[in-house]
Amino acid sequence: MDVNRITKLRFIEEFRRQRIVLFSINDTKKIFSLENNNTTKHLLIRLRKDRIVERLARDKYQFLLTENPPHEFTVANFLVAPSYISLESALSYYGIIDQFPYRITSITISKQRTLMIKNKQYSYSSIKKGKFKDYIKIDDFLIASKEKAIFDYVYFAFNGLRTLNTLLDIKNHLHNKPIFDYFIKNGDDHLIKFIKKNVKL
Repeated sequence: MDVNRITKLRFIEEFRRQRIVLFSINDTKKIFSLENNNTTKHLLIRLRKDRIVERLARDKYQFLLTENPPHEFTVANFLVAPSYISLESALSYYGIIDQFPYRITSITISKQRTLMIKNKQYSYSSIKKGKFKDYIKIDDFLIASKEKAIFDYVYFAFNGLRTLNTLLDIKNHLHNKPIFDYFIKNGDDHLIKFIKKNVKL
C-alpha cells in the first residue's frame, strides 16, 4: 500500500479497531501492508508530530489516542523482551513490602540495562536462562509468581546486587512452607545458608 494513502483518521480507526496500544515499525508495516522501512518511519514521524503516537525507545511506540493506556508493567514487558516484572516492583505488587518503588524492576535474560521513559525508570536485571521461569500473566503483563519474586530478590541479594534491608521485610514470608520449599527446590546450599544467616530462620 502507498503510505501516502494512510490518513491520520485511517491510522487512528485501524489502531482502535485492533485495540493496539504498543507497537513496533514491523507491526505498522503488517497492519497496513507496507514494504519499506523508511516510508514507515516517515509515517510515524508525521504521526508523532500530530501527537497520535509517541516514540518510547528505539522501534518502540505507543498509540496515544486510546481510552485504555497501558499499565506501566505492560510497558516494561514491551520495552525489553523477554522480561517479566520482579524484585521490588513485584514485592510491592504482592504487598510483601510497603513502599512502591520509583523504578519498575524486571528480570531478563538479555543484558542488564536501565531506561528512562516519561520520567519513569525501567530497570532490567539479567539472570541465567535456567532461572528465567515461574512468571505468570496477570491482565496483560507478565510478573513473577509470589514465590519467584521473593526468590529473585534473595538471589540478587546473595550475589551482592540488592541490599540486605529488604530481606528483613520478607523474613516472615520465608517462614511460609511453600515459599521455603521453593527455595529448597530451586536454590543451592550456599543460597540456603545465606538466608539462614541473614534473616535468622
